[in-house]
Amino acid sequence: MVTASDIFIGRQPVFNRNLELAAYELLFRSHGSERSAEFDCPDHATETVISNAVLGFGMEKLVGPFKAYVNFPESFFHEEVDPPFNSKFIVIEVLENIRPTEQVISGLQRLKNLGFKIALDDFVFKREYLPLLDLADVIKIEVNKISLDKIDLLCSSIRRITDAKLLAEKVETQEVYQACLNAGCDLFQGYFFAKPDVLQGKKISAARLNLLELLKAITEPNVNLEDLESIIKRDVGLSHKLLKMAWHYRSRTMPEFSDIRQVVVFFGLRRVQAWSTMLSLSSTGEVVPEVFVMALTRAEFMRTVAIEEGLGFEDSFYLAGLFSLLDVIMNQPMEDALIQLPLDNRIIEGVINESGDYGRLLNMAKSFEQSKMQDRGAAYGAVYLQAFREALAVLT
Repeated sequence: MVTASDIFIGRQPVFNRNLELAAYELLFRSHGSERSAEFDCPDHATETVISNAVLGFGMEKLVGPFKAYVNFPESFFHEEVDPPFNSKFIVIEVLENIRPTEQVISGLQRLKNLGFKIALDDFVFKREYLPLLDLADVIKIEVNKISLDKIDLLCSSIRRITDAKLLAEKVETQEVYQACLNAGCDLFQGYFFAKPDVLQGKKISAARLNLLELLKAITEPNVNLEDLESIIKRDVGLSHKLLKMAWHYRSRTMPEFSDIRQVVVFFGLRRVQAWSTMLSLSSTGEVVPEVFVMALTRAEFMRTVAIEEGLGFEDSFYLAGLFSLLDVIMNQPMEDALIQLPLDNRIIEGVINESGDYGRLLNMAKSFEQSKMQDRGAAYGAVYLQAFREALAVLT
C-alpha cells in the first residue's frame, strides 16, 4: 500500500560500447509505474528527483560509483547559488526546449567551472544551438526519431564540430543499436538494453534531515576545535545540554565551565564529538527514550572495555555504540543510515556485520541486554551495569 511517506524514482542504465554499465538516468516517477512521469511543473519534477535521490535514497546507494543523468529546466541555469548536490554524481542534462540565451550559456559555464558534466538532451542540429556544443561533454540523440540511414550522417556532422561523447537514447531494436554502434556512438540507452526500474523508499522527516546534517558535521574525522565549537553553538539546545553533560562528568579538580571551548579543552575533542553526537541523536523527539538509554549504555560500555583492553581510539568505540541503533532513530536500513556519515569503515563493518573489535564489543553489549551476563563474566557484567547507570544519569 502506497502512503504519503513513500517516494519513488525511476532509474535506467546507460551502457558503453562494450555493453558495460557506464551511468544511469534518473527519472521522475510519482508512483510505482515504470511509464508514469506525469507532472505539471518541470521545476518541481527536477526538485523531486534530486530530493528523492540525494536525501531519500542516497546517491551512493542509488548509483554506486557511476554518474546519474538528470534533466534540468531553464530556470536552474539562471541561479547563481551553488547547487545542493555533488558534481561527483550528477550529470546536468539541458532539455531540448531550452534556448541558448546569454543567461543560459553563462549559467552552464558556471556549472562547468564547478566541475559538473553537461549533457544536451535530444539534441537538434540547428545553428542557434551551436553555442551549447562548446560546453557539452555528452550529446544525447533520440535515435527513434531518425531513420536508420541518417544516423551515421548526423553523428559524423556532430563529430566535425565537437569531441563530446555521443549517447544514443531510445534504442529499442538490435538493428538500431548496430547502426548507432557503426556510426561511432559512445554510449547507449533504451528498452533494447533495459527498461527503467522504479525504486521505492521512504521520506525522511525534516527533524531527521537536520539531524543527519548535524551528524555529518560533528562526526567529520578531521573536524578541529574551532569548527566543532561553531557547529555546536549554532544549536542553543545542544550547547546547553553539552554543558550539563560536562558538569555531570566534571572532576573535583576541574573548574566550572562557562563555554563550549572550555569543555573541549578539558575533555578532549573526540570526547566532546561523541557527546554531541549522542545529544543530537536524542533530540529528534520521534523515538522513545529507551532507545537512547540503550544506545548510550552500549556507547559507555564499549568505550570502557576498549580502554581496559588497551584497544586505543576509545571514543570511536563510543561512536560505534551510539550508532548501533541509528536505523531505529533514522527509520532507515542501517546500511543506508551509516553510509551517509563520514565514519571509518571498521566502525561501519562492526555495527552492520559485528566484525572486528567493534563488532565483538557490540555483540557483548547486546548479550547483556538479553540477560546473558553469565556468558561474559562478572567483570564485564559490572562494567555494563555501570554503563547503564551512567546512561540513565545523563538522560534523566
